[in-house]
Amino acid sequence: MSRPSALRFGLVSLGCPKNTVDSEGILGHMALAGFRFVADPLRADVCIVNTCGFLDEARREAAEVLRELAGRNNRRSRPLLVAVGCLVERAGGAPDLASFLDQADARVGFADYLRLPDICRELIEGRPDPSRAARGFARRALPRGYFAFLDRPRMRIGSAASAYLKLGEGCSNNCSYCSIPLIRGTRTSRPLKAVLTEARQLVEAGARELNLIAQDTTAYGLDRAGRSQLPRLLRELYKLPGPLWFRILYAHPRHLTTEILDTMAADDRVCPYLDLPLQHISDRMLKAMGRGYGRRRVERQLAGIREALPGAALRTTFIVGHPGETESDFRELLEFVREGHFDHMGVFVWSPEPGTVSEQMKHRVAFQTAEERRDRLMQEQARVSARRLRARRGLATTVLLEHKEADGWHGRTPWQAPEVDGDTRLENAGTRARTGDFVPAVITGTRAYDVRARRTEA
Repeated sequence: MSRPSALRFGLVSLGCPKNTVDSEGILGHMALAGFRFVADPLRADVCIVNTCGFLDEARREAAEVLRELAGRNNRRSRPLLVAVGCLVERAGGAPDLASFLDQADARVGFADYLRLPDICRELIEGRPDPSRAARGFARRALPRGYFAFLDRPRMRIGSAASAYLKLGEGCSNNCSYCSIPLIRGTRTSRPLKAVLTEARQLVEAGARELNLIAQDTTAYGLDRAGRSQLPRLLRELYKLPGPLWFRILYAHPRHLTTEILDTMAADDRVCPYLDLPLQHISDRMLKAMGRGYGRRRVERQLAGIREALPGAALRTTFIVGHPGETESDFRELLEFVREGHFDHMGVFVWSPEPGTVSEQMKHRVAFQTAEERRDRLMQEQARVSARRLRARRGLATTVLLEHKEADGWHGRTPWQAPEVDGDTRLENAGTRARTGDFVPAVITGTRAYDVRARRTEA
């Protein structure tokens, strides 16, 4: 008797690096349960769509993906669709958003991630939808089952040389505009042992760069020990052998301390790079956003970063159009960007997120005005970024090789984070070059965001 073929599953991953980690966990979990992954979702028996629900733009993208996959009305010619991720949780606490998931055959919340293979199998067999609708966390902690899911083996996607290392979930900063506590719950740090175990596994599997992520990376362990445990974690990571890069993303300014900066400076494998989401610089707007700091503190921190990590690259994000933002507030922000502190920057237009404090605020900014402010800010930063990159021409650096294309090898320097900061094309990489190699190089040319470099002798 021939053995029945494995059920086929596809996966579409949307959103940020934190979603990427979940998607890799889903891939590994489904494969261990006997499902066979197929790259084309339309050839699958079931397709899992890992959604993002943080902003309206992300919700619309998820809805469009689901509509496209559901475009074939005959179920025999299209996969069953299972929605997971942030939008599922968001809709659980804000029913008005549920329509974005209308095309999904089932919705699975974080609490049921460990049951995902069984849910998919039962759905394929034609049983009634076995998933339980997510309820939304309303600032409660994520269920333990989700963290057990995080400890499962991951099937990596993207660069083989670079991996994200998730330190925890949720956030307790309660910024007025932010729905993360409503989606991912309050701050819950993973145990140190679990993080270190995963870090070793990733390195043993070939990762040469570990990007530390959480909703607030600098607050890692605050919920467990009353103070940030990021310095302790870094010191333990430094015990990993061999050439490696460590990179810290999503460092909330409220929790960035001198101890963290000094610990970063203690090992030259830490990339001189910080992602410091400021969101604004006007004291009035920072207070309205509930950020817990003002301009003077930001300026002191920028000086501290320059002292501890000379030449460090900085990334930040800003929000324009938050209720109450005046033209004067925006001009202050625009002038701050012109000062040239940042190598990389992203700008979001505020959107009214159900259940947040900002949603109830008066004096909203017209959407067109907010978009114009975003464009002006990005144009100014493009000039700053180009100028800062030009200043690196002729400098010696190291390039982490990631993939080879028709025009040669591409990778990143220490001051380029994966996916968001452009890449570096390396000339004369050599016939023995491999993904994951660290190559000494000199910068030979720059554009607005991308770089050219030439291999040098070590």
